[in-house]
Amino acid sequence: MRLHPADELSELLNLDQAARLANVSRRTLDRWIASRRLRVYEVRGHTGRYVREDELLEVERERRRSRRRGRPGARVNVA
Repeated sequence: MRLHPADELSELLNLDQAARLANVSRRTLDRWIASRRLRVYEVRGHTGRYVREDELLEVERERRRSRRRGRPGARVNVA
């Protein structure tokens, strides 16, 4: 998706910034992008790929929620 440089540029993060903010690796971001959990934006007049901060934080919140619930099929020891 292409955005004009004046359209909320302050909310866009390059992938290095996004990885630091979400405390994940670039590889994890690439996986989220490939699985369409996270959208990538291109800005006219700028090189590189960008993600919106609010979308990144929502994916990270969902990741944390799912970690608390446990993995599907995870074994539970019952005494």
